[in-house]
Amino acid sequence: MGAADAPARIISWLQSSTSARLLAELAAAGKHLTHDLLDTLPAGHDECYVRALLVHTAVFEPREEGLERIPPWLERILVDRPAAHARLVYPYTHWVLLRQARHRASKGLTTPSSWGRIRGRVTLILSFLDWLDEQQLTLATVTQDNLDHWLTSGPRRRHDIGSFLTWAHQRGLANEHHIRPSPEAPDTLILTEDQRWQELSRCLNDNSLPLRVRVGRTLTLLYGMPASIVRLLTTSDIRRDTDGVYLNLGRQPLFVPPRPAALVTELADHARQTPVSPSARAWLFPGTVPGQPLSTAGYSLLMRRHGFHTIPARSAALIALAGRLPSPVLAELLNIHIHTARKWASYSQPDWAAYLAERAAGEDRL
Repeated sequence: MGAADAPARIISWLQSSTSARLLAELAAAGKHLTHDLLDTLPAGHDECYVRALLVHTAVFEPREEGLERIPPWLERILVDRPAAHARLVYPYTHWVLLRQARHRASKGLTTPSSWGRIRGRVTLILSFLDWLDEQQLTLATVTQDNLDHWLTSGPRRRHDIGSFLTWAHQRGLANEHHIRPSPEAPDTLILTEDQRWQELSRCLNDNSLPLRVRVGRTLTLLYGMPASIVRLLTTSDIRRDTDGVYLNLGRQPLFVPPRPAALVTELADHARQTPVSPSARAWLFPGTVPGQPLSTAGYSLLMRRHGFHTIPARSAALIALAGRLPSPVLAELLNIHIHTARKWASYSQPDWAAYLAERAAGEDRL
């Protein structure tokens, strides 16, 4: 402890933290510390923090914690739900959502936000079942008009409820329904190009801003990177070559111009100097839980505290990039889906097909 960077903080944590008290109780019990032992404890901050601490210090093997927490969470929220709801949601979650999630996790295709999306889908399905009860309807009696009314009465995630209804129909529990995609449009609040460059200039020159805030804002303003990607960057994602600095986001390294690169490498050097266990990742944006990055919500809060809103800046950057790069190139460079790249291109590039059709119609009228 005497060799620690801040021994006073460690002493204070040992004396006052409920997480430290839980760790002491586990040690005093004399039981072998395992993930299974911690799984028997009530879920909460202390249990989560102690588990992350033991993984970070290599006492526990890492596991896909977000995935492992879904089944007990599902058990808790279904306890007070109508039995009919539980009989639908429990098998759908286990046989469809968790099965898909485990398959993606085995291929390394999940992120921490993946587990939040599963919870969101379950919550949405339960709210839909509540609405059916209020309308004195069931999955077997709900009509297309009923469904359209529910979908248009507020913001709904159509794909999420559509997958559930398809699953129910395949098992003879519901009629076949069609979920029409909702029209998409860019965010109504988008930075102008001048505002975007002014914001970028401040990131590069304002030393009063914390370094990690400057780096996060710069990456969003330059490349349209969302909080969910920026917060997961590690030192291994930064590559220095003789011709400059690159970010490893997808198959193709992304070149970072010299001045932003200086900020990125400074933050990476700082992260490398922070002690971590041999198996731990050196996050550029570490969170408060040992060995974990900032959560998406925590990252967004950090940015808002310094007057930066990610979505308008990201939209402006993607529209600007889509106006200069073909969609396949943009998708490969930023590691986004080709459909996403095409969507942003539709906001920034003229629709030549529509123009030519209109011109031909005009010539016919002459």
